[in-house]
Amino acid sequence: MSKEAFRFTGNDASNYEQYLGPLIFEPSAVELLSHLVSMPAQSVLETSCGTGRLTRHLRQYFPPTTQLIATDISADMMSLAEEQLANTGITFKVANAQELPFADASFNLVVNQYGLMFFPDKQKGFNEAYRVLKPGGYFVFATWDRTDDTPLFKLVIDDTVIPFFEGEDTSRFYTPFSLHDPEQLLDFMKQAGFKHNKVTLVEFSGHTDSVMNIVSGLFVKHPLGREVKEKDPAAFNRIAAELENRLTAYFGSLPFDFALKAWIGIGQK
Repeated sequence: MSKEAFRFTGNDASNYEQYLGPLIFEPSAVELLSHLVSMPAQSVLETSCGTGRLTRHLRQYFPPTTQLIATDISADMMSLAEEQLANTGITFKVANAQELPFADASFNLVVNQYGLMFFPDKQKGFNEAYRVLKPGGYFVFATWDRTDDTPLFKLVIDDTVIPFFEGEDTSRFYTPFSLHDPEQLLDFMKQAGFKHNKVTLVEFSGHTDSVMNIVSGLFVKHPLGREVKEKDPAAFNRIAAELENRLTAYFGSLPFDFALKAWIGIGQK
C-alpha cells in the first residue's frame, strides 16, 4: 500500500484544527462563503467537512430553517467538528463522498472545501454530488492551486520536504494540490452532468503572528514531519529549523500575511 502523506488520524485532527484551521482553512472558508451569497437553499450538504471550519460559516450564513448536514470520511475529524459545533442545528454523519448515503435529489446545495483532491475516484465524487442535488441545485467546491504559484506551500513542499526525499516517488506530497487544472475540473463537472459551469482562480490572504505556528502546523505536528522522522529521526529538528529560516527570510518581520490561491468551481444541476 502506498503512503498517504496527508492522512489525519488521532491527535492529527486536533493539531489540524489548532494550527491549520486559523492559518489556511478559516480564510479559505470566508472566501468560499462569498461565492454562495446568491444561492438560497433549504437543504445543504457539506462533504469533506474536516474539523468544521466552513461548516460553522454555513450554519451562521443560512437561516436556522435550512437543513445542514456535514459529512467526512474521517471519524476523528468529524468528532472534533461535532464537539465544537454542538447544539447548532447541524447533523453530522461519517460518510464517503464517493458513496453518499442520501437519496437522489435531496439537497439544494452541495459544498466541498479541499476534499476532492483526496478522492481515489474523483469523477465519482462529482457524480455523487450531482446525484444528491435537486434539479436547479448547485455544487460549489474549492481546490488548491499549484504549490509553485503559492509561496507558503512552495517553501514547505518544494523547497523543504521534497529535497529530503530525493530519488524517491514524491507524488504523494502533491496530492492536496493535484486538482489545479481548470480544464480538468470543468471536464469532471461536464461528465457528471452539471451545466453553466464556472471555475475561477481566487487569491486571498492568511495571517500569522508566529512563524512557529506555520512550522508546527505544516511540519512538526503534521504527517509531513512524521514522514521525515520515520525516514531519519536525526533530521527532524534540522528540517524544522530549515523551514523556520526559509519562512523568516521570505516573509520578514512578524506579524505577516501570506497569499493563498485556490480554484473555486460552481456547477448547476
